[in-house]
Amino acid sequence: MKLYEHEALESIYKKYKIPAPRFVFATEPNEKVREFIEKEPAVVIKSMVLVGKRGKAGAVKVVSDKAQAIDVFKDLASREVYGEKSIGALVEEKLDIKKEFYLSVTYSTKDRAPAIIFSEHGGMDVEEINPALIHTHVIKDVRSVYPYQIRNFLVGIGFSDPDLLRPLSELIVNVFHAFWLTEARLLEINPLVVAQVGDKKKLVAADAVVLLDDDASVSPAVRYGARGGMGRPLTQREQDAILIDQGDHRGKAGSYVELDGDVALMTFGGGGSTVTAETAIEAGLRIANLTDIGGNPPAEKMYKIARIILSKPGLKAVLVCGGTASNTRIDVTLGEGLAKALDDMKAEGKLDPNLIWVVRRSGPEYIKGLKMLHECFVRNGIRGDIYDSQLPITEAPLRLRELMVKHIGYKPEVIG
Repeated sequence: MKLYEHEALESIYKKYKIPAPRFVFATEPNEKVREFIEKEPAVVIKSMVLVGKRGKAGAVKVVSDKAQAIDVFKDLASREVYGEKSIGALVEEKLDIKKEFYLSVTYSTKDRAPAIIFSEHGGMDVEEINPALIHTHVIKDVRSVYPYQIRNFLVGIGFSDPDLLRPLSELIVNVFHAFWLTEARLLEINPLVVAQVGDKKKLVAADAVVLLDDDASVSPAVRYGARGGMGRPLTQREQDAILIDQGDHRGKAGSYVELDGDVALMTFGGGGSTVTAETAIEAGLRIANLTDIGGNPPAEKMYKIARIILSKPGLKAVLVCGGTASNTRIDVTLGEGLAKALDDMKAEGKLDPNLIWVVRRSGPEYIKGLKMLHECFVRNGIRGDIYDSQLPITEAPLRLRELMVKHIGYKPEVIG
């Protein structure tokens, strides 16, 4: 599990005495945010996302104009960065930075042991640093890591600032203890800065990247909450989907990852699901979710996942697509499970009558199953086309795009 920066600062940096800037995190510009901004001559505002290179994406900004700071906060707290929506914003004091280092602790697969990685050249574009300037210290005995050992390592690589040698050695030891005792896979500080504070130089961790081991003795999900494959906290729909397969191993229907689009996917089989999603994206459709239904799930599982998928607000269309199934019965999944979900949602007033549907499916009992689904479409006034394997799987998203453009003036995204 990857932690958000504010989580790492609050729960790890403070506990293990890793110096960090003063900060406040919030999802909106509340009173604490306004007070913090008012007291600082300048602040750094960061979008809270789990992706890297926020600075290059314009998601980290230095602001000295207090009137402008609130607007910047609102923007960065809700901004999408490389496809990931921010969960809020971090406001930090602006440091007087004199130098930037790189520091991390991770596992060396070569040495099968933890390793401290340090460079006197950190900050943006650290990947482009000459490898000769990046130094590794393998920890052979995790029970005894002391400042004098780290000091010897630093002297050995040519680090010669007498004012920083001792505090840097002590800080690196603290970082290692934080890494080891929290059962992390990675703890990275880039940059670790030398900041001028009055007439003294001070080491400050100006960033926090922490990746915790999901198989730790205490799962990080217990403390930080469950998160999906996207790294962010699970939505309610994602949490509900997980429950579908719990305690019931008859097929799989609880695979659901929510995205920000408006075209719902009900896709089947790992390969078929991937091909369908990739083709839909290439066709300019803004997909609302990812699924992987298969293994001949019973009708009640299909019923549950269908209702979850269709409950997402803002949908404009639904693509039900998969290859030719080998054991998944089409009459059970589509003719019974999906059809009953549509009937019930229609009766409850929860089915959007304006949705456009394209169905492409084949396999055991597909003639019966597609006929049952067609009858469901007719009695519920659902617009859409139903195909068997005569329509190539890669054509189904294109057919849906045609219908959406024709009936609702949908404007596909331009890719590339």
